[in-house]
Amino acid sequence: MYKSFVAEDFLKFHKLGKDYKISGFLVFGTFKKYPYELVETLIKEIDPNATYRKMPDEFLEPIIEFTIKGKNYWFVTAYGGALLSEWTHIACLLGSQKNIVVGSCGGLSSEANTHDIIVPTFSYGNESTTRAYALDTNNKHHSDEELRESLIKLLEDKYKIWEGPTVTYQAMLAETWEDVKRWSKEGYYGVEMEAATVFAVSNNFKVPSAAIVRITDNLIKQETVLDVNYEQGKDMRRKISSDMLKAALSAMTETGRAASGKST
Repeated sequence: MYKSFVAEDFLKFHKLGKDYKISGFLVFGTFKKYPYELVETLIKEIDPNATYRKMPDEFLEPIIEFTIKGKNYWFVTAYGGALLSEWTHIACLLGSQKNIVVGSCGGLSSEANTHDIIVPTFSYGNESTTRAYALDTNNKHHSDEELRESLIKLLEDKYKIWEGPTVTYQAMLAETWEDVKRWSKEGYYGVEMEAATVFAVSNNFKVPSAAIVRITDNLIKQETVLDVNYEQGKDMRRKISSDMLKAALSAMTETGRAASGKST
């Protein structure tokens, strides 16, 4: 059925034109809207002549298309995996060469601190879409080594970076203290909601992918989004988000020290 659809099917259905292509797909994992404002500002910093628009289609409407030096890129916010898996699938069919996730996570390492950044080597997919794209795996979905190393280089002078595995789990309110302790004991650095989804779909199409996530609620230290300190850290979170998005845009559009090509 739908898995047999090819690029031409989506180009026709979404009225994109038979020659339409994209060069990269950037996702911010959140339900909030502020990342759109950050991205529009950062795009103009990269290229004052860049253009951007909402996609002219109801299904693709949350996606912003931006064009830099004649190449089209997509940006969208996503909270969890269902729509994200479909957008990533279509992005890969339409030629994306790099798929990058930016976002937040709950901290699971006792050595890490709130506002540190994690760059996942792989994410354990504890959700359903990854099963559909990688039936014969151990549910560990790897990022692209060179792409993640380029992201680290763009951020390591400003932030503490942890490179290691995360777990993708999309039922935040169902997380228990026992879950947190178990994930931490198993060696996961953080729990997030999007990385494994993008990695699994991207790897299915052999498209390099990576993620950068900041520790927002340091769960292993029993810090949550309901704590007083969480609201006080709002400005810092926005600043880190902007820097992570800038690094992702630089790597994706090759305006910074970017590389891709080899998967672990």
